[in-house]
Amino acid sequence: VGAGGRADRVSNRECARLWRAQRPGRMTVEVAGDVLGACLRGRPSQDGVVCVPLKTLAKTPRDSPGVATRMPPYAVCEAVTRAIWAFAKMQAELSTTAGPEEAAAQLPQQSASGGLPMAKRSRKEGGRGDQVNYIFPATSQPTQTQSQEEQANTPSSEAALAHAGGALAVALAQAAGADATAAPELAARVRAMALSALGFWREVSLDLSKAASSLYRFLENQRPLYWHRPPWRGVNLGGWLLLEPGPSAALFNQFGGASCEWTLMKRMKASLGAEKAAEVLKAHRETYIIEEDIRRVKEMGFNAVRIPFGYWVITPPASEDEFMGPCLEYLDRVLTWCDAYGLQVLLDLHGAPGGESGEKPCGRERKDWQWNNWRFNDSLEALRIVAHRYRGHPAVTGVAVCNEPSETVPADVLCEFYDGAVRTIRGAGMRPDEVSIVLPVYRTERLHEIW
Repeated sequence: VGAGGRADRVSNRECARLWRAQRPGRMTVEVAGDVLGACLRGRPSQDGVVCVPLKTLAKTPRDSPGVATRMPPYAVCEAVTRAIWAFAKMQAELSTTAGPEEAAAQLPQQSASGGLPMAKRSRKEGGRGDQVNYIFPATSQPTQTQSQEEQANTPSSEAALAHAGGALAVALAQAAGADATAAPELAARVRAMALSALGFWREVSLDLSKAASSLYRFLENQRPLYWHRPPWRGVNLGGWLLLEPGPSAALFNQFGGASCEWTLMKRMKASLGAEKAAEVLKAHRETYIIEEDIRRVKEMGFNAVRIPFGYWVITPPASEDEFMGPCLEYLDRVLTWCDAYGLQVLLDLHGAPGGESGEKPCGRERKDWQWNNWRFNDSLEALRIVAHRYRGHPAVTGVAVCNEPSETVPADVLCEFYDGAVRTIRGAGMRPDEVSIVLPVYRTERLHEIW
């Protein structure tokens, strides 16, 4: 222990004592990777060591109260997720042609330094290993089903857990800024992820409901590894940057009770002229949501707002559309207010180019709407502009790629759009550990089809 010194194996308590005695960045703790592998299999190594290999130990910034703060760098979560998911899938594929034990024997072995599953290490009787705290103490394990716990003792599960341990050890060793004190909790979640991934790939071709449960458990343990924000608890700023008869009733009632923004704009232009109609709409956008509203949202104890907007707020409306825009300055302004009052923002592309349905919530009600009226490429471009403009903004923690897509949109087409939307948003610079992407499944009756 010590910069440039010999790496000794020490107990948790001794490691913590030495850490407190050193300045951050001056002490390193190097531990053989098979130690972590043994712990991931649910038992201590023969030496009773439960530390993890790290090149540097640096404290991570603390976040808001009640939120997990001891997170590894995002690169660790990404590397471990890829390794666990691919390994579980490979195991499932091998199991279809061979028995579970044969499949486990056929899997590649990996060392902690090489990126493949670590070889098992047997525990000797007696010694310090009998006295050390387990890295997966019963009181801190994530909730799992009994079947998962039983599966943890099978050969395939042993291999998966060993692989997860190797992947975690390598990722931590390569990462800067990892917090060593988070090692036990991190390893416990990685263990649960490995078992859940194994369950998913075993079940996905047999029972979708069971596979969905395994996937849920996987994500339940994965998300805390990289997401540091509290859950959204907030209100919707509807009727502002996409007009609907309910929240924008006062404006709609002035012009004969139009059913949607598209029809309202057409009537306003016919009644007032294009220039005067633009002035009326501008007055609405200027006054409907003001800083006092954002202050009151915070004062009432909420932590987030959802901002629905039409594509015409982001890009010029198509020639056949009656909408008026763009007007990104309103998004810029409200995001500044939200940042000042500590509110998270979910940006919601509520009205897609061509409409994600023929219903009024997307901006234009059309009885003759068909799913191929939805201009998917133009939607991706609007999302790209949003993501590029607001990447890194401290208030933006979510982007919804559409709202209530029609049930007539084929599932494969919708999922293809969702894949493209995720790639577009991430490619524009919005990181997974900073911004969540919302992919609506509307309605719940479609869950099985989408799944």
